[in-house]
This record gives sequence, C-alpha cells and structure tokens, in this order.
Amino acid sequence: MAGIRQDYLLRQLELLRQFVARLMSRRSDRELEEALLLSFHLQEKLFPVPPADFLRLELADQIAALRQNESPTSAHEKVLTYASLLAETAGLYELKGRGDLADGSRQMALYAALCASLEHRGDEAATGLIEKLTGQLDPEQLHAPVAELLAELRREP
Repeated sequence: MAGIRQDYLLRQLELLRQFVARLMSRRSDRELEEALLLSFHLQEKLFPVPPADFLRLELADQIAALRQNESPTSAHEKVLTYASLLAETAGLYELKGRGDLADGSRQMALYAALCASLEHRGDEAATGLIEKLTGQLDPEQLHAPVAELLAELRREP
C-alpha cells in the first residue's frame, strides 16, 4: 500500500512541476493559489500524522516522522519526495512575491535533500536537487542545521 501512495505522490508532484512551469510563463493568481493548495495537500498525504501535528514539528522531527515505519529505501524516497515538494513550493512562493517564504522552503528542501543524500550516498536525484538548491541560496544565509549537514556531506567521501 505504501508503494501505491508513493506512486500517487510522485505523479502529483510531477503535476505540480508542470503547474509551476506553466505559471512561470503566464502567471495567474488563481492558478498560483491552486498550485499552493496542491502543494499543501501533497504534504498532508506524505506524512503519517495529521497536518496540525506535522506542522508543529521541527524539521528534523518531520524527517523522522517520514521515516517512521518505513523500509530504508521507502524512507529515502519519502524524504527525497518531501525535499522536491518543498523545492517546488519555493518556486510558487517566489512567483507570489514572497521571497522570504521561498527561501525558507528552499532551506527546508535542502535540509531534507541533504538528509536523503547522507543516508544514500551517490543518489543522483538528491545530488541534483542539492546542487540546484545551493545555487539558489546565499551560503551566508544558511541556517545552522542546514550548513552543518552541507559541511558533513562535503567532508565525507
């Protein structure tokens, strides 16, 4: 059953990516709001706890909740899906003119992608997402937990 839910989330994430791409070329406030709602809906589906509960969790605890009761492979996929979802959400916030929220989402996405990469070295999807996000963020503005994980990734072979 978890595999079916993961497939659904990945298909929906691809729809969100298409939505963001379309919004980049012709911005519509109504479509932008719809895309943000889809993003929040997908976050709700990804977590095994009610939205009110996961929103109160620190990011490290959110990652732990995603991994809970999952095989290592499934946990990795969920964390990477969450990172991708947060990265797409950042693009939506950017289109909305909310650079502060966009940067916050990017930092959260980077943290999740780094967690995924550190547990599965060599994952091209995680590596690509990390490169994309680090290129979009000012290294001087990284939050301490994100900077620590990035340094750990760069230290280890």
